[in-house]
Amino acid sequence: MNKKTIITAFPTFRRLPVAFLLALVTLAGQGQETKVQEHVFAPVVNDTIDFVIEGTASEGADTIYLDERPYVDYKEYPVEEGKFRITVRQPLHKFLQIEDGENGWMVIIVDSMPARITVDFRTNKVVEGSPLNLRFNHYQLAKGSIEHEMEQHMEDEDRTIYDSLDQKRKDVEWKSIIENLDNVIPVYVLSLNGQAVMYAPEKLAECMKEEYAFAHHPEMEKVWKYYWAMQKRLPGQDYHELELPDTTGTVHRLSEYVGHGNYVLLDFWASWCGPCMGSMPMMKEIHNSYVSKGLKIIGISFDSERDKWLSAIQRLELPWLHLSDLRGWESIASETYGVRAIPETVLIDPNGKILLTGLREQALEKKLDEIFNDK
Repeated sequence: MNKKTIITAFPTFRRLPVAFLLALVTLAGQGQETKVQEHVFAPVVNDTIDFVIEGTASEGADTIYLDERPYVDYKEYPVEEGKFRITVRQPLHKFLQIEDGENGWMVIIVDSMPARITVDFRTNKVVEGSPLNLRFNHYQLAKGSIEHEMEQHMEDEDRTIYDSLDQKRKDVEWKSIIENLDNVIPVYVLSLNGQAVMYAPEKLAECMKEEYAFAHHPEMEKVWKYYWAMQKRLPGQDYHELELPDTTGTVHRLSEYVGHGNYVLLDFWASWCGPCMGSMPMMKEIHNSYVSKGLKIIGISFDSERDKWLSAIQRLELPWLHLSDLRGWESIASETYGVRAIPETVLIDPNGKILLTGLREQALEKKLDEIFNDK
């Protein structure tokens, strides 16, 4: 079996209850008045229906694999003379991943208009099905075609073509959201494929509205939590005071560094976070380029094991201040700045105002170049 794994951008979310209360706390400046706004996520869980999946498998396939809990456990169904037929009972608008162990792979939506879908794994197309599934399949095929072309340019030294294709892929994903605010298709990109964390706050705000048809889909829970948490670090507000120990156990407050006429970059990371580790060479370049011009980097780690935290700092030779209470996702830093996924950055201006959030690597480097070249 050659199962295709979906890589989500939400590897660092804690598991959440089906419904929750999230208090958004704004700690303005240095211990000023605390304002609490409560948000309630109310999922709409639809009734289950009998849903039929049938079609043609890829040549040589003898088993269909269906994941009824995206994307964890597969159930197996036989292929007979190249054909298959499966009946499952699932909630309306549940997303199911199906594949045949060869070249066939797709995600479909349990729908009642009609409660049947016919697919052809030789082309990964929906042959017959609801308008919703036909539309969803259109976006998947467009994205898959671009990704196939990207694979041909992965080893190119000149990244121009690859980057151009990557932007086309992102454009298709965004279109699948913004063109489908009246149905559940956006759930796949925002939640199941984990792309919510990749959008700038103002862009994400375009699709995070209570009245949209997908807003209360059960899979949107973690997206809403991320979105509400994000409000704590939106540009324009005062920085939030934070008190954490450094690598020697000495406790520091952000107010020791913020609001004294220099820029402060908070870098939220952890030694177990692959993308965080991958971004450190560029963070070192940023430090070397701008520390003498008034930039202070403060690393805030969501590690829980002291030895691994210290080892990463030493191994990568990270010369800036590092803070952590070693409580993982239970860190006070996660609550104070609403950070639910890493890597994450928050840039604070010389007056103690949050200037930018969420910029990574080249985008961050470009912005800092603009700031310090204008000085």
